[in-house]
Amino acid sequence: MKTIAIKAKIDLSALITNVLILIPFFIVFGSEILQFFEPSISSYVKILGVFYMLFYAIMKLKYSKTLLLALLLFAPFFIYGLVHSFSFKAAVLEGLRYLFPIAVLLYGFSVRKHFKLLLHFFIIFALVNDIVQVYNYVQWLRGASQWFYLYSDYFGYHIYNQSSGIIRATGIVGFFGLFGFLNLIAFFITRRYYEGKWKKGLLAIFAISVFLSLSYKTMGTFIILLFIENRNKLKVFAAVGIIFVLAIVTAPKFMADIFKSLTYRVEEYVTEGNSARGESYRVMIDEIKRGNLFGRGIGAFGGPESVTYESPLYYETGFNWYTTTDLTTTDTYFPHLFVEVGLIGALAYLLILFAPLLFLRWKKTAYQFMFVLYFALFFDSLFSYSLNNIAFLVISLLFVYPVHYYTMHQEEINPLEQDKHPKRPLP
Repeated sequence: MKTIAIKAKIDLSALITNVLILIPFFIVFGSEILQFFEPSISSYVKILGVFYMLFYAIMKLKYSKTLLLALLLFAPFFIYGLVHSFSFKAAVLEGLRYLFPIAVLLYGFSVRKHFKLLLHFFIIFALVNDIVQVYNYVQWLRGASQWFYLYSDYFGYHIYNQSSGIIRATGIVGFFGLFGFLNLIAFFITRRYYEGKWKKGLLAIFAISVFLSLSYKTMGTFIILLFIENRNKLKVFAAVGIIFVLAIVTAPKFMADIFKSLTYRVEEYVTEGNSARGESYRVMIDEIKRGNLFGRGIGAFGGPESVTYESPLYYETGFNWYTTTDLTTTDTYFPHLFVEVGLIGALAYLLILFAPLLFLRWKKTAYQFMFVLYFALFFDSLFSYSLNNIAFLVISLLFVYPVHYYTMHQEEINPLEQDKHPKRPLP
């Protein structure tokens, strides 16, 4: 009876620990859903999630020394940016978003020994999103209004994100970009670290879901990473080519619409730059050329607070919003960072994000996965605000330290592996 009581106590303790570790997922993705109903409350819930992660990390009393050193290096630029801003209120509110990636990395370090828990929960969460998306398609085909549709005062009815006449997959996260990114990370982390019997089926579901998001940057990132990851490059080319030909033959109008939409985006964002995104990079380059080493102040450019509090920098730089005057951000992360804290400040901040890769010893396979993770996140941030989006960060940077710990201590975590190395005792 005593043994059973002790075991029950241990199981309960483990359950409580697991729940405490997973709470940020529920808070962050709960806020994503809440954003469609109460956007103002959703923002506070996101901040609650960030402070929970910071508090949890602080209570653990163990931190990555290299991460702390990188934080100390950036601190003077951050303080200068707060004081130097056109509006202290805008600076403080925008400054909170600078903490998002830092909080996730600190939290990831504090839960680094629980990679398997995070992996299995993440796979289940991604799969639930994909299953729910089937229901979303049924409701869309029925013409029913769904909770993630937005009411347009201009059109007088509910609208939803679509491409080429097809609704973009959103799952339960409500945003096609996040849905695509979620499945992209789920695909590669499952491919690398999941060993269950349903592995091939899961990979197929996640890969299909990436394309169902109809997020062009995510689909492009996925194909690029598949090409880099796969040793047989010709096989990837052949597979993509066959799928492309089949798509043209079976759905020529749809593919024509896709090509037209893709061409428009390339012209708008890259070749011609007739968009807020293109303008933001123009401002960033101009600021660097004029020797903006320490920045124009936090909250001054690119982020939601710069728009809400009407930063004068938009007028000073002759910023053109083109047809997107309703945007709450410039929808690009790096111009926001380099303009607000300057060239040196931005490099110091990026050093925080790259500190785990630069100063830790990695096994080759883990380092390869880190390339996938960082490439996906940073490439997305070229055309979005994902490096300041807590949901994107939780499904990417949160895995950095857990993956490192798991791969460096795999034999300790899984004693059965010792059978393969009988001459190597546990440390």
